[in-house]
Amino acid sequence: MELRHLRYFVTIAEEQSFRRAADRLHVSQSPLSRQMKDLEEEMTVELFEPDGRGIKLTAAGKVFAERARGILASVDTAVEEAKGVAEGRLGTVAIGFETGATFTGALASLVAAFRRRAPRVGLQLIAMNSAEQRAALHDGVIAFAYGAHHPVDNALTCMEMTSDRLGTVLALDHRLASRTKIRLQDLMGERVILEPRESHPSLHADIVSAARAQDIAFGVMSEVPDLEALLALVAIGDAVTFLARKTAELVAPMSSVVWRPVADLDIKLSDVVTWRTKDTDMPVVRALIESAQEVRPHLRHDADHGASAIGCALEAQPMTGT
Repeated sequence: MELRHLRYFVTIAEEQSFRRAADRLHVSQSPLSRQMKDLEEEMTVELFEPDGRGIKLTAAGKVFAERARGILASVDTAVEEAKGVAEGRLGTVAIGFETGATFTGALASLVAAFRRRAPRVGLQLIAMNSAEQRAALHDGVIAFAYGAHHPVDNALTCMEMTSDRLGTVLALDHRLASRTKIRLQDLMGERVILEPRESHPSLHADIVSAARAQDIAFGVMSEVPDLEALLALVAIGDAVTFLARKTAELVAPMSSVVWRPVADLDIKLSDVVTWRTKDTDMPVVRALIESAQEVRPHLRHDADHGASAIGCALEAQPMTGT
């Protein structure tokens, strides 16, 4: 028994005539009658009986017609769902994100744009650091990543979303908190804490290089993976840290800390979206890319002027390895 037998049978049942069913199906009446006869022999039941100049369903035929319609409807639904997934209209997509990115609002804008573009696609947001994001992208666990890390990887493509200036974060009663602008030299001897090096390797290197260029030695540079814990240590005066201006401005009122620009620390931080280069033309990934491109001009308009990509190419071009 094949699906076409079910479709033929249901059409005949609806038309109550082999001739009208044949016309509707665009097939000859004789082969249609023969296939229904074969179906009855395979099932060992009679599905039709004469009714004047037409036919009607037997009791067995009525039961079979009801089930056949359900089967055909399920098949049609399965086909439509498969097409929807292939076309990026249905299914579920996972995005890995660095928790710090949630403070800037950029991730929320991206998600909102994607939901407008693909309202029937389920969205799963998974918090993970940059190393976890890179592994998850390669393994296909996530389709998209959002964060501050810029991987140099031929298999990945990234696009800058926002850019912001790096500054220092101090406790409210810190000796430098009353200043509107400070210099690296003012931080001599301070204990510096940062987020883990594996999450922001270039940031660590840039901060250390800027200090060494001026023969400045910071205190012990410890790493704290949790932003809330890091800010708590700064708030009690145990250390200072470095954060992007917008992130610090959002969390400072809740954390009893202040952000101050560092005149001779010219470091920009960029948030980027990353995906597997070979997935660029997948419909759901394309929808994510287009959503990012949609909100990116607005996000970048609010960011510092003159910002550029760090370690990735703009306009979603494939990155080159080093």
